[in-house]
Amino acid sequence: MNKRFIWILWVIFGLYIIIFLYATLFGNRSGADFSDMTIGEYIARSVNLVPFKTISLYIKWIFDGNRYNNYIPLTNLGVNLILLFPMGFFLPNLFDRLRNFIAYLSTNILLLALVETIQLITRRGSFDVDDFILNILGAIIGFLVWLLTVKIISSSKKKSGKTVE
Repeated sequence: MNKRFIWILWVIFGLYIIIFLYATLFGNRSGADFSDMTIGEYIARSVNLVPFKTISLYIKWIFDGNRYNNYIPLTNLGVNLILLFPMGFFLPNLFDRLRNFIAYLSTNILLLALVETIQLITRRGSFDVDDFILNILGAIIGFLVWLLTVKIISSSKKKSGKTVE
């Protein structure tokens, strides 16, 4: 890849990171209601360590259209699913080592663990294992889309007789 493309990619990645941090730590989900609570109160009211508890609740809400507004569960599920999807494009293109799926996945897991821990310590947002699951699933899908794109481009270049970089 040429240097100009890499520079543009870094700028866009930087903007994405700002949006990511805003959404996870400073946005309207930032938990202003939690700031006056003790850590114990915060944990009791906003921490979910039960896998699929929130996801299954939201799916139930979606199918129970008579009693609930579908906007909230669809938005929560969708945003958490797509939040790390762009990492599938940025990380493998900017860091050669992260073209390996295990390294890529480990990096995203560490990043999310850090964000969730900061949310817990600062009482900003909610510490939810389901957010973690959806974020990681989005990161995996993003990586798979990147991988598929690379294979299609590589195959296309081979068919046209061009060399692959």
